[in-house]
Amino acid sequence: MLKKKYIYFITVILLPIIVVINYFLNNKLQTEFWVKIVVILSSFALSLISIVFYKIKNTFWQRLTFLGNIILCVAVSVLSIFSSYDLLYVFSSIASFKEFILSTKEMGMIIYVLVQMGQVMLLPIPSMIITLAGVAIYGPLLGSLLCSAGVLAGSYASFFIGKTFGFKLVSWVAGKESATKYADIINKRGKFFLIIAFLLPLFPDDILCLIAGITTMKFKHFFWIASITRPIGVICMSYFGGGYIIPFSGWGLYVWPFILLLAIVAVVVSTKYQPQMEKWIIDKLYKFNFSKKNKSKNT
Repeated sequence: MLKKKYIYFITVILLPIIVVINYFLNNKLQTEFWVKIVVILSSFALSLISIVFYKIKNTFWQRLTFLGNIILCVAVSVLSIFSSYDLLYVFSSIASFKEFILSTKEMGMIIYVLVQMGQVMLLPIPSMIITLAGVAIYGPLLGSLLCSAGVLAGSYASFFIGKTFGFKLVSWVAGKESATKYADIINKRGKFFLIIAFLLPLFPDDILCLIAGITTMKFKHFFWIASITRPIGVICMSYFGGGYIIPFSGWGLYVWPFILLLAIVAVVVSTKYQPQMEKWIIDKLYKFNFSKKNKSKNT
């Protein structure tokens, strides 16, 4: 309890300092001076109000103001990083992201893993760009390993964020309807649903990591499910998307048009009938779990 108290006070003091550092040490962050002052004062005010509510033991408003300050600090930090490295261009294509990672030289692998981790947790970057850029730089094997490391680190972190901050934060990020729906499914259908969800492209796997944190699922179960299933998608994309299984030349030129056609059909069908397909899978899992429980009771 004492440790949590110290962590809270250190964080609440650091948040406005981080905002100040981002604004005044980054010359590329072009913002009106009055906007900077308003944002900085808002961060200091939120820290002060959060401490006041902590002292009077109003947990709800203390957590709300603390969370608001974290979101403000993260938003300013992300904006600062994007402006410093021109990341809108960096993440616009596989070639530009590859160029960015190569420019970081010996830090490239670490930055690559951190970017993939951020993509799972927060950053609105297409995962395909990150995965295929890694394959182009490091090859399919090492690229898959590094990408999987980032995906798993982001998945574990998302689970703990959900577990720490609870339903309010998760519903804000994922939407109240989705958070309630998937949390209920995970609680009722158990580990089998999460295994299927991570393996099939029908489900929002990154968001499910966050939602799993607010369920009764233990981290050790989530750890093994994510560790086994999530790298499978990365490996498939690395080897197929990189042209290592079916080449982009020779006989592959005759095969890829059919694969692309099937992919387009699959996307259209899954988009149109996603709720029905989702329901069918969940119902099958429920029946499987139910029959399994009955058998165990009979024996």
